[in-house]
This record gives sequence, C-alpha cells and structure tokens, in this order.
Amino acid sequence: MATRVAGPVVVVPRRFSLGDDPRVIAANELFDRIVDLVADAGLTPLVVDDPFVALSGVSGLVLPGGGDINPQRYGQATTEVVYDVNDEQDELDFTLAARAQDAGLPVLGICRGAQVLNVLRGGDLQIDLVPSEVPHRSVTAGELFGWHTVALTADSRVHAAHDSDRIVVASAHHQGIASLGAGLVATGYAADGLIESFEAVDGWVLAVQWHPEAPGTSEAVRRAPFVALARRIESAATPDRSAPTAC
Repeated sequence: MATRVAGPVVVVPRRFSLGDDPRVIAANELFDRIVDLVADAGLTPLVVDDPFVALSGVSGLVLPGGGDINPQRYGQATTEVVYDVNDEQDELDFTLAARAQDAGLPVLGICRGAQVLNVLRGGDLQIDLVPSEVPHRSVTAGELFGWHTVALTADSRVHAAHDSDRIVVASAHHQGIASLGAGLVATGYAADGLIESFEAVDGWVLAVQWHPEAPGTSEAVRRAPFVALARRIESAATPDRSAPTAC
C-alpha cells in the first residue's frame, strides 16, 4: 500500500463554540469541510487551540468561518443581532493571524476569517447588513446559504485563483466589511457593492466573505482558494534557480 507523503503544515484554529444554535452547528460542520479541503490541496492541516503554538515548520494559516467578532474590537457596542461572541475564540484567531503575518506566512481567511483579518489591520464591520437585492444569507426557513454572483477584479489573487471575472458563491453572513484596514485592497464585489474579497499589498493574504466549502458549491469555486494557498506555499519553498550561487 502506498504511503501518502505529508504536505506542508498549515495551522487552522479550532472552534470553541458548542450548543444547539443552528448557526453554531452549521459552522462546526463547515469547519470539518475546510480541514478536508486543506488536506485535499496537498497540505497538512494542524488544528490548534493555543494562540502561541510554535510556528517553526508551519507554512501557512487558514482562518475559518464562525460566529461574530466582539464588536469592541472595532469600536462598536454589541446589539441583539450579534451572536456567538466568544472572547477565547477571538484571542486565538487574532493572535494567530497577527503572528502568521509577522512571520511572513501566507494566510487564507474565510467569512469570519476574512473579517478577523480586516479588523486586525484596523478595519471595521457593518454590524448588521441592510437587506438588499443580494441574498448574503438565506431568507428561506431551514436553509443556511444565500447564493449570489461576485465580480472579481482583474489582476488580483482571487481572480487568478478562479480564472474568471464572475463566480457564484454561497453566503451565510449578516455582517460585512464597512471599511478596509491598512494595506488591504478590495478584489471582489457583490452586486450591491459589498466587498466580498480582499488581499494585502504587503504580504500574501487572500480573504473571501463567502463559503467555498458550502455543499452545492461548484468544484472549481470550492477548491480555488485552497489550491491558491498551496501554490503560494510551494512557490515560496522553491529556490530561485535563476539567482547566482556562490562558488
């Protein structure tokens, strides 16, 4: 029997939330799908619960979806629409994200993970989206996702990952990007103007507001962000053979 060779290690912060809230249950199920997609991209997911885990030997970070960030982190007061706030989860996610970027590791953020990356750099969030023609979450009882189109900016990481100007995505969020943090640029928009993806100009950061791991997502959209991360890690590990070498 052939033995699968382990790929580069990518840290994924575990989820702490439990309970019978359907949104929490769904987030925990989607977390498992994200871990599987990391592995499917040829990477080795390392699920951690320690914000100060050693990053030596780690090649990247994936920040998954989940509940709301504590609004105090972006200068707002909590309201009745904010749910599943978990300060332990915030500490884990924000600390790992900061340490990974300081170490120059590539980072992929998904839904909540994208919002963590934005708030970390001084950006803020719309604490509850105003309803629009775009279904950023399901409006049908018993359904989790809304489906809509995202326009991708040419010459961006997310455009290169999908090789497309427009994709159809699954969304399940009631918050969104209000203003971007330092060093971040928007690379994808919904039809109502909401920022759906962004990247960093000072490091490899790819953040998407949608859920590529959602059931029913096309294979191309499901795999694209994880393959992009894997390719970045691979390219960073490949020596530049065009550079002169010492004798």
